[in-house]
Amino acid sequence: MTSTLRHPKNDAAQATPRSLTSRSLHWLITLLVIFQGLLGYANLHVAWFHERLATGMLVHEEAGLILLGLTLWMLLLRWLEGRRPADGLSKRQAQLAGMMHAALYLLIFIQSALGIWMMGLLGRGLTLFFWHVGLPITADPRLVFGGVLQIHAAVAALLAFAIVVHALAAFHHHFVLRDNVLRHMLPWRTVTSRIASSR
Repeated sequence: MTSTLRHPKNDAAQATPRSLTSRSLHWLITLLVIFQGLLGYANLHVAWFHERLATGMLVHEEAGLILLGLTLWMLLLRWLEGRRPADGLSKRQAQLAGMMHAALYLLIFIQSALGIWMMGLLGRGLTLFFWHVGLPITADPRLVFGGVLQIHAAVAALLAFAIVVHALAAFHHHFVLRDNVLRHMLPWRTVTSRIASSR
């Protein structure tokens, strides 16, 4: 009878799930990205939202700033918690997963930067609840509608595509490879389920 030797440090790391805060942030960011995509589309293409465009833009702007803050918080937690081992993945698959996560973060940051730039070009500055700050950007609304808005929409489409690919990969791992990856990401996991999934 043969046995596979495993490094104790790796076993401990694999048995340690992401923190509750990290898992909750993951789902909050996902929901906010979906909300932003739907609201952004509605602001541009739904007549009811056209009549309330100022309110729609304000909500879109504030949600975008919250999304940016949560994403920065998530990255800080990942740095503090360390990189989670890619359980059951080949080296190539682990690299692809890392590239996908990097692409998602990069697209969120690019989208946030474009949104902030547009707020400056429109002369609106940034507003979050009762806080408002001006931006050192010369107002030029023509530039927004002449190209920046189209780039913002294109990045949103890329972000939506990346999220769909990410979700399909997670479903493949959970239902085909049966590695319980979705269970690991549930924010309401109980102590019992954590122990059971680590066995």
